[in-house]
Amino acid sequence: MGGTPKELRETHSLGPKTREWMVSSRQVPGFGATHTRIAGFSEARAGYEFVRFSPTFSVILITERGEGRALVDGAWQRFPAGYAYVTAPRALNAYHIAPGSRWRLHWVIYEESARLPTVEPGRKPRLIPVDGTGFRLAVEGLCDENAGKADPGVMKYWAALVDRMVWRILESEMEEPRLNQLWLAVREDVAGAWDLRRMARRVGMSEENLRRLCHRHVHRSPMAHLTRLRMLAAADLLCHSQEKISSIAARIGYGDGFAFSTAFKREMGMCPQQFRATNRPEGIRP
Repeated sequence: MGGTPKELRETHSLGPKTREWMVSSRQVPGFGATHTRIAGFSEARAGYEFVRFSPTFSVILITERGEGRALVDGAWQRFPAGYAYVTAPRALNAYHIAPGSRWRLHWVIYEESARLPTVEPGRKPRLIPVDGTGFRLAVEGLCDENAGKADPGVMKYWAALVDRMVWRILESEMEEPRLNQLWLAVREDVAGAWDLRRMARRVGMSEENLRRLCHRHVHRSPMAHLTRLRMLAAADLLCHSQEKISSIAARIGYGDGFAFSTAFKREMGMCPQQFRATNRPEGIRP
């Protein structure tokens, strides 16, 4: 575990023998839609150490092998294989390689605007147990493609997969089976006439209890999370189909194309037309 650090200062040190492979948003247009800044993996050696007091981004790191130390609740804790260190914007976080270790870790950095579940600004960092296999393979696949053919269409797929693996990891923190049941039902009928009353009845609780659980586990209201799930479904259709935007709007429950476009831009940071132009894989054309 280790004791409480007596003194910390802003530190960004790789160490002289650390090797890193990474891909930035400048290299992957698809990162723009998910507000991802950079993703990669590191073979960390002595001197690898980071301390950030008030970053404008979130970081998710997962140990593959070896061991690090991560700052959690003011104390250094072991950061072994099978764990993720989840940090939020505007919150102190720190991690470094364990003495005598050879640490291999995979990571991704998101802009604050990403609005990831369970990573609201200011939340203290934590260590959570995870199966990081999918995330590791997605990050390495993206880096390998970038170092090889760097096909933009292929890299968009890898970037989308990295983001999906992150969401899966973060959503695993939502240890509320009734909410998991609800979101599964919503995904299966994303265009359904969902409102707060129907969602509460679906999981057998009061509307107020559902509000409290949603704010606790996904850090947004039930209706706001419904919108998020609908926009993610729309994003998939925009990227991987030739459907008209009005048809996509109807498929996710919007009878008004203008209302859909407004909601999509608010949630995803760009209008549907721009999102499709930016993220459509090679080989799919109107």
